[in-house]
Amino acid sequence: MLTRIEIARHERGFLYEGVNYTRFLRPGVHWVWGLRVGVTKASTRAVEPIDLDDLDVYLRDPEVAADLVVADLSGDERAIVWIDGRVATVLGPGRHAFWSDIHEVKLEIHSTAALRLEHPQLDAILAVAGARAQLSELTVPAGSRGMLFVDQELADELAPGRYAYWTGAARITLRTVELREVEVDVAGQEILTADRVSLRINLAAGYRVVDARRSVEAAVNVTTALYRELQLALREAIGTRKLDELLAAKETVGQQIAATVAPRAKALGLELGPVGLKDVILPGEMKVLLNQVVEAEKRAQANLILRREETAATRSLLNTAKLIEASPTLLRLKELEAAERIAGQVDSVQVVGGGLDALVQQLLPGRGATRSEERRVGKECRSRW
Repeated sequence: MLTRIEIARHERGFLYEGVNYTRFLRPGVHWVWGLRVGVTKASTRAVEPIDLDDLDVYLRDPEVAADLVVADLSGDERAIVWIDGRVATVLGPGRHAFWSDIHEVKLEIHSTAALRLEHPQLDAILAVAGARAQLSELTVPAGSRGMLFVDQELADELAPGRYAYWTGAARITLRTVELREVEVDVAGQEILTADRVSLRINLAAGYRVVDARRSVEAAVNVTTALYRELQLALREAIGTRKLDELLAAKETVGQQIAATVAPRAKALGLELGPVGLKDVILPGEMKVLLNQVVEAEKRAQANLILRREETAATRSLLNTAKLIEASPTLLRLKELEAAERIAGQVDSVQVVGGGLDALVQQLLPGRGATRSEERRVGKECRSRW
């Protein structure tokens, strides 16, 4: 029996007699003798790997192999497929074939022994289908350092950027270490002072990582480790001071804590920043007592200043009196000054004879006179004015 088989320009045919593959058919019209003749057609337009059940059988035919690009990958190999100059897919172990009739196909074979894929087109490779199955993407953000662990061992230190590692080659994990300054608050610490006063203390500190490798090797969590050191140093600094000493020099407490914790921070790969007390919270009864103490101290200071000023004023008056007693001219000047001040407070003064002396006598009556006489003369002056 003669059978006509037509293969289009973009097709290839695989001829069967019964269940056995016999030959490869290229584009054109083919006449085949036989009773149980069949054909399997495949389109060469496809950019995906050829998905045929008998691919291994076809690849034994040299004519078929001439139209294919084949990637036969071992367990430690991966392939990046470029079709027409663009990344198409990433292949894992196994045998893969692509038609090369219509499309230009190129293969990049990589060994997973290198673990990391370094490629100028890494972003494009990670964006294609199939890449996620063969590559693990790791990203280190800006201001950080990436600590790469391979099979639980620290293997590399990564700068900020995007990285890709072959899956299945090893167990890859990434731990990111922040290099910028981090703040640590040791809050709500109930501590007794040396004179048995209970205080609630809030401490603030800062640190930054200067040795990323040491920081991940020395502690599981450096922030927790540093917090513990600050807490212990704070309790020691407060417990050895009396309340008055603490309130008088809170800055020195921060300096003492920083000096105590700095060596331990260095061992953790850290550089300790500023350390200081944010809040010193007293019990309610203690606040009342301290307010009373402060009020009494301020009142005593005010009284002392008042007495000091009164003493100085009295001493000044005594010196003035001695000068006036020793100098009649100075006494006369003082009388004129007093008369001038009084005259500035009245509307008019009436003087009958006597000139300036009479005026002064009226304004300052009774030098050497008694108080009653002074009051009488004063009334007369006021009645005249």
